[in-house]
Amino acid sequence: MHGDYMKAIIKTIITIIGSAITLNGIALFFVSNVNLGNFLSIGLGAVIILIALFFNKLARWLKILLISGIGAAVALSSFLIIYGKSDNVSYKEDAIIVLGAAVHGKTPSRTLKYRLKKAVEYHKQNSNAIIIVSGGQGAQEDISEAEAMKIYLIENGVKSDKIIKEDKSTSTTENFKFSKEILDQHFSRDYSIAFITNEYHILRASLCARRAGFESTTHLHSNTSTSYLLSGVLRECLAVVKYLVFKN
Repeated sequence: MHGDYMKAIIKTIITIIGSAITLNGIALFFVSNVNLGNFLSIGLGAVIILIALFFNKLARWLKILLISGIGAAVALSSFLIIYGKSDNVSYKEDAIIVLGAAVHGKTPSRTLKYRLKKAVEYHKQNSNAIIIVSGGQGAQEDISEAEAMKIYLIENGVKSDKIIKEDKSTSTTENFKFSKEILDQHFSRDYSIAFITNEYHILRASLCARRAGFESTTHLHSNTSTSYLLSGVLRECLAVVKYLVFKN
């Protein structure tokens, strides 16, 4: 009897967690641009609910597989966040690259604003550094991410002549590839760079920067709001695996 009672409590807790994750994914459709992370949140929540409802009926190997998969996702997510929070900027870099994120119409999303705030903070400590704002225009955006970023920075005290737009990229790989082309033309000497993005994105961004030809980069993370963290990390876990397998 006691065992059945404990099982019921565990199933209830798991169901509540799954429901919360699903509702979080649904809510993001109303406050952010549609992206894979939203669907992943909903899907993960639904899977957790199904596991709770039918756990006792699942084959043992499937239980092990599901639990192992969830454990691996949690481990990778934790690593990405911990790694990304270890900033190593010197504030002596010649340039910084601010990686783009969603724009709502012409307004930077909350995620992008966090990155831009870090750029402003960096600029106050190293006003000599060139700022590359990198990001093209998405289907749900009225202007390019780079243009929205430049407007925000100017409104927050950064001089226009310190900002260079890279407005063609559609991926992290292209962010660095196109930014390097611009910086190679701008500098007639060796130069150093830092980049700014969300904490969970730092690892893959570092790999992409190296592949683009930047031999040494430093990084500065921006935090992620709680409501966006789950979908962002889930999407990034898949992106990291994809990058390691396909190198893009």
